[in-house]
Amino acid sequence: MAFKKMKFSFYIKEDNTAKEFAKYIEEELRKLGQEVVDNKEEADIIVVIGGDGTFLNGARHVANLQKSVGKSLPVVGINLGRLGFLTEISKQDAPRMLKLILEGKYKVIDRMMIDVYLNNRYLGAYLNDAVLARSYLSRLIDIEIYEKQNTIANLRADGIIVSTPTGSTAYALSAGGPILTPELQNMLLVPICPHTISVRPIVLSSDTLISLKLGDKTKEAYLTLDGQEFFNVSKEDVVLVKRSDTVCKTISLNSISFFDVIRDKLGYA
Repeated sequence: MAFKKMKFSFYIKEDNTAKEFAKYIEEELRKLGQEVVDNKEEADIIVVIGGDGTFLNGARHVANLQKSVGKSLPVVGINLGRLGFLTEISKQDAPRMLKLILEGKYKVIDRMMIDVYLNNRYLGAYLNDAVLARSYLSRLIDIEIYEKQNTIANLRADGIIVSTPTGSTAYALSAGGPILTPELQNMLLVPICPHTISVRPIVLSSDTLISLKLGDKTKEAYLTLDGQEFFNVSKEDVVLVKRSDTVCKTISLNSISFFDVIRDKLGYA
């Protein structure tokens, strides 16, 4: 069967297993008449090989590429990690699944990303979440949360998660937040171990501008982005979170629904 010719490029976890598997996938794609390019700007599809952490790294990398090339680059993930929620194609099924993609049996999901600023410094676009939380040795922290000029809460807790719909199945879920389907355009606020039992997660519209500040009695905290980048935050600092103009376009097979994934990966009954 002849397939439409496409250009593929890889984003690979930095270990030998992933690199060897990438060589195997490259051979399979070439057998199918496809082109594999090193320059990701030339690609039609980016293949992420690794786990969900690698996928989050790849999403940030592709977001930066989108800004430079002026076009969206779809991403598909092959899982070599543990959970594989974002990298939904298993290692064993990869050749067969790639054939289905070449047959056009897939959908593209526009996943919302968030832009994060620390004071006036732009930190980047992130696919999962921004977490402002207590430092290792500190007690509960006080966080002032604003939506534009409106006060949402003065929270005493271990921290607060500002999540995308994609991030709703990550740390936000562990902290008691709801699951949002990935195509939604919302932001999710989830407190981490709040000192007041009446405090609950809040789902907000995508045009929300969230500001986070530490209360007067809290000297420092940590800002963690996608669980991978870390910044010290003092009480003089302001963290701003808003919807990014950049989206992460992820490829999902027509035969696999989001609900199949959460049942399989999260044991959702």
